[in-house]
Amino acid sequence: MTLIALPPAFRPESFSMTLAVNQRAFSSPFGGSEQVVDLLNDRWTANAVLPRGSQGDVAAREAFAGAMRGMANTCLLWHMARSQPRGTMRGAPTAQAAAAGAGSLTVNTVAGATLLAGDMIGVSGLLLQVATDVTANGSGVIVVPLVNRLRRAVTAGTAVSWNKPSVEFRLVSSPSFQFFYGYGEGASLDFVEAVP
Repeated sequence: MTLIALPPAFRPESFSMTLAVNQRAFSSPFGGSEQVVDLLNDRWTANAVLPRGSQGDVAAREAFAGAMRGMANTCLLWHMARSQPRGTMRGAPTAQAAAAGAGSLTVNTVAGATLLAGDMIGVSGLLLQVATDVTANGSGVIVVPLVNRLRRAVTAGTAVSWNKPSVEFRLVSSPSFQFFYGYGEGASLDFVEAVP
């Protein structure tokens, strides 16, 4: 498995990232009651729609898709619509220890720093989304409620990334790139997070 770099021509005109929750639902055949089991192995899916461009740009995108070799190789992706938090947290924040399966993460930052619902952060190879608006206390400690759970434990002092927090993704679609005189058509690419 090789990590493939995104080409400079990889500039989506639209981008979406969705959390795929791994769960099982069971319904009673008699009473109609239901039980849902969350298996705590969420993963991100992403869709990038690339616009038409010069033949050179589209050729570079075609080469990128080919280099992905289906799902064999990976590339680093981040939430391309929000590459930095809308909140004010910057600098070099670090995480406090957290157990696998936790629904929140405590971060050491500066007093008054904020994260807003939908902001993305990265820690220990995980891409995490902030569930609600939060503000660091006077000591610079911020308890961040998460949309997705921690798949693995986080060690105290681990760096928290906020600028393009990225994880590895696999290409799951087979995009087709059409060329015309003077330009190449856009394409839609679907990705799924590569969970080690």
